Amino acid sequence: MAEDLALFSITATAIVIEAAPFLLLGSLLGAIIEVMVPDEALARLLPRNAVGQVAVGLFAGMILPTCECGIVPIARRLLQKGVPPRTALPYMMAAPVVNPVVIASTLYAFQGDVTVVLLRILLVIVPAAGLGLALGNLPGHLVLRQGALPLDHGCGEHDHGCGCGCCSHASGNRLKDIFLHTAAEFVSMARFLVLGAVVASAFKTFLPPAILTYISDNTFLAIGGLMALAILLSVCSEADAFVAASLAGFPLTSQVAFMAIGPMVDLKLVPMFLAVFNRRIAIALIVVPLVVVFVLAYFLALGGW
Repeated sequence: MAEDLALFSITATAIVIEAAPFLLLGSLLGAIIEVMVPDEALARLLPRNAVGQVAVGLFAGMILPTCECGIVPIARRLLQKGVPPRTALPYMMAAPVVNPVVIASTLYAFQGDVTVVLLRILLVIVPAAGLGLALGNLPGHLVLRQGALPLDHGCGEHDHGCGCGCCSHASGNRLKDIFLHTAAEFVSMARFLVLGAVVASAFKTFLPPAILTYISDNTFLAIGGLMALAILLSVCSEADAFVAASLAGFPLTSQVAFMAIGPMVDLKLVPMFLAVFNRRIAIALIVVPLVVVFVLAYFLALGGW
């Protein structure tokens, strides 16, 4: 029992240490967008047509890469800046996979197999595009949960530029404002990271290994099982390809499903979705990727992949 508790503690700490820098990076990028980018500027730069706006969101990660640990703060900032949901939501779902760092790590983990990379991207951009097209006409204030995680973090009545470190007001010093926004955003989101790390490490420590062996021989169970494992383990998208590659006893499609669903839905993201987005939107962000990734992976398996 003592060894299990020690493993649990080490695993939870490792997840937090692995993910925290990316959450900090996401908070920093979100703060830069908040402070440096004028209102409506991002929206004016987007294509006029819906398909073009979705495409920008799907592939913006190639220019602004980040992992799922820090993507929610960025997506919220984009929506608050007037970027339509058809761009912000696909970016939030796809950027953790469709970016140079993750593509390179996946290629390395699977010994240069381009097919694995393409399948992973396919299983991500299909649900991301679907969400963008379905929710694209909603105004940003209806996508975000009203009153949840306000930017002033409870200090909304302080004086302008009070310097308390938690207000959303501009101080007049852009560099200072960026640091203040970054700190406030990081603290708000870090609690969900810690919660996800604790739950994920508990499953990883106490789940009997025999269960994994049992499901690997059944395609249906293998895909669903590895998707569930990806959600529970909550491995950062920059590292999950190495975990998937280590599961060599499972079908390739289940390994790809593992790498596709984790960056879109895991135990770090679910509470963030519920806290930041309107409840119906949050449920859609959770359910749609689960269903689409499973169905696509299963049909790919039936097709001999």
